[in-house]
Amino acid sequence: MKTKLLNLNQYVFLLFILFLINSCSYPHMYYSPNMMSVPLFKDPVEFSGTLSGSFGTINTSFEMQTAFSLPGHIALGGNLMTGGKNNSGATYEDRSDYTYFEGFGGFYSSFADIGIFEIYAGYGGGNQSHIFVYNDWDWGGGDSWVQDGTAEMNFSKFFIQPDIGVRTKIIEGAFSFRLSRINFKPFEIDPASVYRIDELNAILADKVSWLVEPGFTFRVGHDPVKFQIQGVYSANPSNPDLQFEHFRFNLGVNIKFGKKLIPVE
Repeated sequence: MKTKLLNLNQYVFLLFILFLINSCSYPHMYYSPNMMSVPLFKDPVEFSGTLSGSFGTINTSFEMQTAFSLPGHIALGGNLMTGGKNNSGATYEDRSDYTYFEGFGGFYSSFADIGIFEIYAGYGGGNQSHIFVYNDWDWGGGDSWVQDGTAEMNFSKFFIQPDIGVRTKIIEGAFSFRLSRINFKPFEIDPASVYRIDELNAILADKVSWLVEPGFTFRVGHDPVKFQIQGVYSANPSNPDLQFEHFRFNLGVNIKFGKKLIPVE
């Protein structure tokens, strides 16, 4: 009985220590999966535009996507993502700013009247700025936030993404599977950094990561305007210990224009 009580006390103490450790700083993420490219074109000379807010485990962002369909089942487009997280207080600054832009192109085809298959490849680049802080606990004397340096980071990403879905005047839905290669460019670590030194050095040691990113897109409304919800899961099997966001949801509005979508009077 005493042994069980001791084990329980040790377990509670361990949880308390873990809570203190995790409370010593605000988490920073060095990659956030962006909105997937899912215009779901059926005909040439169509335009698709999406505006959305996106939410991850840490970062919040604004995202915008535009795409055009061309004759020959070819489509071109671009994505913009900008956001981050601001945890600054009255006496300290802790924030991350994240911007990413990509262009993409690929092939689309319709089948069985409402079915659509697409495959896109794209390349993009991003930059992020981090200002760090950590909490210097003195075990009973209150807490004191200490500035912990900065980081300026740039990266590039190449991806290929097939998706399959359905499209009607009322609803659209698609499943996507994106394979991404992200490459961080060399960067210098601020000499003032103490608390973040290990996670920043980990990125310098493994600047290239391969990401497996499945996602689902659902839209409802009536042509040409539909409301969109999209969920993306991002796994990093090549470097699973890096501080990357794994989940992201975006909510927004999709608008399509084209000769088949404009009613003829």
